Amino acid sequence: MAYLGITASDDGLRAVGDGPDLVSRLADALRDVPSDAPIVIMIHGYRFHPDVAEFDPHRLLFSHRPDRTGWKIRSWPGGLGFDEHDGRSGLAIGFAWPARQRHLPSLLRQRRTGFASVYDRAAFFGHHVADLMGTIRTLAPERRIDIIAHSLGARVALCSLRHLERAPARMILLGAAEFEQRVREHVRARPGSDPPQIYNITSRANDFYDLMFEAFAPRRRWSDRAVGLGPISDLPRWLDIRIDRHDVAAWINARGVRLKPSEVRFCHWSFYTRAGAFDLYQAILRRRPGWDIASLRTEPCFRPHEARWSGFRLRRIDDAAPETPGPDDITDLNRA
Repeated sequence: MAYLGITASDDGLRAVGDGPDLVSRLADALRDVPSDAPIVIMIHGYRFHPDVAEFDPHRLLFSHRPDRTGWKIRSWPGGLGFDEHDGRSGLAIGFAWPARQRHLPSLLRQRRTGFASVYDRAAFFGHHVADLMGTIRTLAPERRIDIIAHSLGARVALCSLRHLERAPARMILLGAAEFEQRVREHVRARPGSDPPQIYNITSRANDFYDLMFEAFAPRRRWSDRAVGLGPISDLPRWLDIRIDRHDVAAWINARGVRLKPSEVRFCHWSFYTRAGAFDLYQAILRRRPGWDIASLRTEPCFRPHEARWSGFRLRRIDDAAPETPGPDDITDLNRA
């Protein structure tokens, strides 16, 4: 087995499909994974829900053969190099959590938007991620576990850290929907002494969604900024990678990863729909030489950061075809 779907609810964790209990399913899956192959927990963002068929991430993002096509739908396990059945490629674990809530009922009951309510609940499901990692480590104590998460899934991943004595080895955050100061709190609240390597993948094409996040997520003060604006230089094992910078893309391409250019001006999903993006994440998760944060921090292209909206007038890097969302896709933060 190379993929295992897991659903989190208020009642705990369960494996997707028929068969034994979660622990038995994990044990069977881990038995087929070589010691040097990756184990990756994948966490989706806002508006997905495992109990709503139309928005079930197990049938969409986490499936090798998604139920429907669309420019926002990609197979995460396939993109990350996991074979559908052969455990020798590693184990991809799809972590699905209820990330949808209707706005009007939430406003009437709680006087807050559905997005704000889901943001708050993400912390609870971070505890479930920690429980899942604890179960894996009980079954395979020496194995490294990595996480890749998009949007509000990044908040789920970060919230798990305070519950973990032993952190994930590497975390890749795509368009993270979290505030900069809270990121520091999540990382520094860890009880252990060995923090994860965190790759914060950013893009100026996400500026509109960062702004919407700041407007609708519950924040403590008006000065709170989305973590996508970067940089966070005071965390020693943190690296901001702005993938729509010309010099960053050139550096990545020079190392054998063909990250193709995109003309997208506003897009929250190009972090995984852009051609070559998954190849970049594979290089990190499959531990190719030179992709650790200590090495990347010495490269000049990863140091500068531009202000919000600075990429609005930039043209495409070369003549590649654009990947442009329709007008409806700009109006809804992280719509699935």
